[in-house]
Amino acid sequence: MKIHRDKLQIKTTREFDVIDITADVEKALLDSGIEEGYALVFSPHTTCAVLVNEKETGLLADVEATMQRLVPKLGSYLHDDFNVRTENLHHDETKNAHAHLRRVIAGHASEYVPVGEGALLLGRWQRIMFVEFDCARDREVLIQICGM
Repeated sequence: MKIHRDKLQIKTTREFDVIDITADVEKALLDSGIEEGYALVFSPHTTCAVLVNEKETGLLADVEATMQRLVPKLGSYLHDDFNVRTENLHHDETKNAHAHLRRVIAGHASEYVPVGEGALLLGRWQRIMFVEFDCARDREVLIQICGM
């Protein structure tokens, strides 16, 4: 078995930013030389998700509107109450409970994609997307490809 790791640097541009990283994962797969196995795509950020789904403008607008309706940015959250919260604070802490909760609903810090004959075995409309729920900033995605 062979393992290939890569790190993708991403700059998000807004609160709900969806970035198609399929081509980046395909490049990492090509660089790996692996023909059979799987690709793991992982976000080490608690307010971002990695999702496999259709990248279609109307669907993404629906996802954004649904997240805003289910978890309003200006809701009342204990995570954002710095008089109550005592854990995991840093000097430039921001109120971002909505982003954490949206990530919980979205559900995925990572996705596995099978690899066969040197290609990602995605469905017809499937794309690998990195989704930002917090704010514009520098991010990274870890790609690990395992197989033979």
